[in-house]
Amino acid sequence: MSEKSLAEKIIEGLGGAENVVSVENCMTRLRTVIKDASKADTESLKAIKGVLRIAGTDLEPQIVVGPGVAEAVCSEIKNMPGIRLSENKGDAIMTKKSATGVFAVFAQVFTPLIPVFAGAGLIFGIMNIFKALWNINPSLTLFNPNESTFMFAMNVLASTFFTYLNIAVAASAAKVMGGNPYLGLVAGGIIINLGGLAGQTGPFGITFTNGRGGTLAALAAGIMIALVEKKVRSVCPDALKIHIPPLVSIVTVGLLTIYIVQPVAGLIADAITNVFLWLLNTVGPFAYGIIAAFFLPLVMTGMHHGLSPVHTTFIEQLGYTPLYSCCSLAGGGQVGAALALLVRYKHEKGLKEACIGGLPAGILGIGEPLIFGVSLPLGLPFVTACLGAFVGGCVLGLFPGQGAITMNVSGILGGLVNTRPGAYYLAYAVSVAAAFVITFFVGAKEKALDNFRD
Repeated sequence: MSEKSLAEKIIEGLGGAENVVSVENCMTRLRTVIKDASKADTESLKAIKGVLRIAGTDLEPQIVVGPGVAEAVCSEIKNMPGIRLSENKGDAIMTKKSATGVFAVFAQVFTPLIPVFAGAGLIFGIMNIFKALWNINPSLTLFNPNESTFMFAMNVLASTFFTYLNIAVAASAAKVMGGNPYLGLVAGGIIINLGGLAGQTGPFGITFTNGRGGTLAALAAGIMIALVEKKVRSVCPDALKIHIPPLVSIVTVGLLTIYIVQPVAGLIADAITNVFLWLLNTVGPFAYGIIAAFFLPLVMTGMHHGLSPVHTTFIEQLGYTPLYSCCSLAGGGQVGAALALLVRYKHEKGLKEACIGGLPAGILGIGEPLIFGVSLPLGLPFVTACLGAFVGGCVLGLFPGQGAITMNVSGILGGLVNTRPGAYYLAYAVSVAAAFVITFFVGAKEKALDNFRD
């Protein structure tokens, strides 16, 4: 089915174009907000060929269609006749009673940044390969990290995004909330560059520090500046709407960011880092195992995006995030479970096709196709995949100081961006092997296998 046909059928299942408030995509799913849940037909959506699963809530259905497909279908929907998406979609998300509204905001803020995290992060990985080659053969002066202008240039390419990450987050947050993303750029810029204030002491003994609060402060500042701009614009005379809303927004949110948001977000960032490090250091390998085991359920519900500010906080404070590499092992569990199903049920044509179709994405660290297309419909293999991830996580926990220096690079590529590649690949291999063995012997219920039979 073409992306255009899939888009049309999805809109029909959501109750028509007039019932759709907003639609955005992440790696594998469409995140929608609709006006009237009674007009949507969940069963017809599930029956569409190309739809792997329906998640989310009644008013915020998430339609899983797979990597690459989600972006294409989202683009088709936005260009469909009759689609009138709300300019204030961020408000629609934030007003929901459940916590999923908050996670949806996180998802929409960080999703546009995912390809940049992955691309820029992989440059660091490629640089690590070049450094290893230089260590083996010092005559390869092009790869000398201390003297080669080529390596210096590569470092510029890899580090620029992370240097201005707070600006990107604030601009994205402002856009998601229906505000001017360039005002968000200003809010993020204030966080990373306090100018002459940096180093000075303010009220209550606050020391003004460039970058204090990191992405948490940027997220808050971006949301705030959008809300203030829209509020001022709504009461401002038309003749002054060019000047007054941005003026009031920058002054108000800028001062709040400097004096309140940055110090508070800095304390929260410190607390998050210290609590997780205490947990990992105190509980040890089992903490890593537990985190790895419970990551798949978070992906299933879409709540994994709630960890994005935590990962970026770790990267800003430590230079790497031990949590992300740990969560990546959940993908290893999925791969191991799928391989076991291929071996044990090699005569089940439908299951075989589903496994083969989801494995390439799974090996590259995109788990949704295997989750929604294979393990979750079977039930038990979803649990055994989590158990495999638990075993791999426990192994990873034996290597302190490991972690991913970026986000959204996982699977077999995860070692390229890990501070201890050998530890990561060992743990990943263990998670695959453990999930394979457990799944092979546990198998799936015969009734569940019927889902893959004609």
